[in-house]
Amino acid sequence: MRSILMATTAAIIGLAPTSLLAQAQSPVATAQASGESAGPDGNAASIGDIVVTAERRSSTAQRVAASLDVVTGDVLDRQQVLQLQDLNAVLPSVQLLPFVNAIQVSIRGIQSNFIDPRADPAVAVSVNGLFYDRPLPAGFAFLDVSRVEALNGPQGTLYGRNAVGGAINIVTNQPTDKLGGMFQATYGNYNENSFTGVVNVPLGDTLAVRMAYARDRRDGYVGDYYDDKNSDTARVSLKWRPTDKLTVYVEGDYLHQGGHGSVQLAYPCSGARPWSLVVPGTSAYIPGVTSPTGCTDFGGGNIALGGAVSTHIESAQLHVDYDFGWMTATSITGYVGTHTGLFNLPNSVVNLNTTLSNNHDYSEEVRFVGHDLANHAGGFAWQVGAFFFHSTGDFTETTLLAYDNPILSKFIGAPSTVAFTGLPQSSQAGFAQASYGVSDELRVTGGVRYTSDYKGIEQPGIAKLEQTERHTTYKGGVEYDLSRKNLLYANVSSGYLAGGPDGGNPSLPTAYDQAPVYFAPETITAYEIGSKNRFMGNRLQLNVDFYYYDFHNLQITEPATYNTAVAGSHLVIENAGNAKTYGVEFNGEFALTPADHLSASVTWAHGTYDGATFPETPSGTPTTTNIPAGQKLINLPSWVAQLGYDHKWRFAGGQTLTAAVNTKISSSYQLEFGTPIVPAWDTQAAYTMTDASISYGFHDDRYVIRAWIKNLENSAVNVYGETGGNHAFGILAPRTFGGTLTANF
Repeated sequence: MRSILMATTAAIIGLAPTSLLAQAQSPVATAQASGESAGPDGNAASIGDIVVTAERRSSTAQRVAASLDVVTGDVLDRQQVLQLQDLNAVLPSVQLLPFVNAIQVSIRGIQSNFIDPRADPAVAVSVNGLFYDRPLPAGFAFLDVSRVEALNGPQGTLYGRNAVGGAINIVTNQPTDKLGGMFQATYGNYNENSFTGVVNVPLGDTLAVRMAYARDRRDGYVGDYYDDKNSDTARVSLKWRPTDKLTVYVEGDYLHQGGHGSVQLAYPCSGARPWSLVVPGTSAYIPGVTSPTGCTDFGGGNIALGGAVSTHIESAQLHVDYDFGWMTATSITGYVGTHTGLFNLPNSVVNLNTTLSNNHDYSEEVRFVGHDLANHAGGFAWQVGAFFFHSTGDFTETTLLAYDNPILSKFIGAPSTVAFTGLPQSSQAGFAQASYGVSDELRVTGGVRYTSDYKGIEQPGIAKLEQTERHTTYKGGVEYDLSRKNLLYANVSSGYLAGGPDGGNPSLPTAYDQAPVYFAPETITAYEIGSKNRFMGNRLQLNVDFYYYDFHNLQITEPATYNTAVAGSHLVIENAGNAKTYGVEFNGEFALTPADHLSASVTWAHGTYDGATFPETPSGTPTTTNIPAGQKLINLPSWVAQLGYDHKWRFAGGQTLTAAVNTKISSSYQLEFGTPIVPAWDTQAAYTMTDASISYGFHDDRYVIRAWIKNLENSAVNVYGETGGNHAFGILAPRTFGGTLTANF
């Protein structure tokens, strides 16, 4: 996909805008400018600047005083990143995995595993500035994307309550004044067949419309059934620039996700095989006799078939930007409707869940951003704003303990249903952040956000549960330019995840082994020191970031029993105590020659729980689970490294040949908590995962043929596990390969 360069980008790389539409300066209009730009010494081998809007204003990635990973559209194409979970291959500190009906996002070992709207995701995800309050569904597809920005660490000041772990911003290509588009078709193993079409049509010098559609299909790689792909995504966007002061942007999106859904496996439990429906007799957590291997012995069997998913999202947003000369006022009005239907979908190797939910989210963000910069003595960069959110929804979950094995017939029980007929929510927040230039080299930053949250639950036959919270988050930072290309920074910031009603009856006593009626907010205080550097005339980039996080009242989803007449266990929201994590990240790029580009990142991390005990009902009988103090955080490898290399050959007539390879190397990490010593079958072994592609471009890349392969080693990698003792895990894709044809016009 070709990047669409807008005027803000043009100003940075020295290009002149060609029309009033091309001068649009809304943050949503800003795209990326990367590639072979000449450095100060005239050497064409140079690392280009990438313009981002991570801090709600346009800046180059190297000038953002925080840990930030950016993946451009070119990289997304080369590595066949089609869905949100595909970012596992390109983001060193991020893990993403489909679980039941949602994408679980973990940044630096901090995650939320929620699948229903009672709780909020710990990582804020937005598309072109519109915040998605609900967990994104499994199969959330990329469509006509310019870049992805991943902010590591809490972003409570500018992004609010849902950003304790960080934020992911998806920025799509914008309507421009050029008639054109692209068509892309892919075919691969597992019968993968997909195509994407994009058309950009200018309607005069001030108005343009862009339309995009993608159809993605693939057979399941778990037992040739589950973890399949069946999605349709569409977007229509319009940009109107009637004057050099006013920009209006309108966007509508639609996603439908079908297929059989994502499941958890018994692998790597002893005797299990990856990507297989077969579960050996020493794997699933279910009433029975504990085997010598530490799992539960009941004779084995297969994960039940019959799962089906029908999820769709529709969203709309309206951006209005007006440039007053000294500041720009922005309004973002949005709607997101999320409708999930899961039918007999295994959420573990034994439990079948039917889940139905509907959510209607309305939001309004107003922001005022000053034009002055803080990169000089007396400079004052500021922004203030307000955010308003209102939501209605419902959620119904029916659980059946079932298994495709006659030996287990005595364990199969009647369906157990929990229903929330109403889930009203609202949130109001005001925020401000400013940076002041103490000198030409030294800047200080301060920010604050005040939020008031309301959540309610309506349950049949039980009084309405309600909870209101007020919370203040902050950021303080200092940054210093050793030179124009060398930046030092230090930050302290906070974030929080709202608490709320969980379910049950507040007028009844709640036993120690029953789910709490309310769960508490999760909070974090984060400390960060880093440096961003360019050397050798922009040919070499080296960045480093140290961090320390202190978490309180971690929120998790667990199966537990309510204090009501509702039978059986259901997924509830609980607090799992406190945790601390710290680490260091190194990343670098090197333009070896004008045709050779190297990239590398190395991350070391360590995190532990402070210890906690909470209710759990994993097999029909209420009990408690203990997380011992000092136990490592789940899904947090001690070491992760990513190595990348690409080379481009240029031929007469505008033909090009590009070869690219990217390898991710990870140390082992634990997948579950709840035991003093984590056994081998609850641990993901160290692994290497390599993606590679070779592309041939005709006529200045007007036509591109690409052959690609992902997970060359066919490594079986798990990035999610359930409660300690459950031995059910989520697994990434096996080796996949195929070919893609792209035509740009």
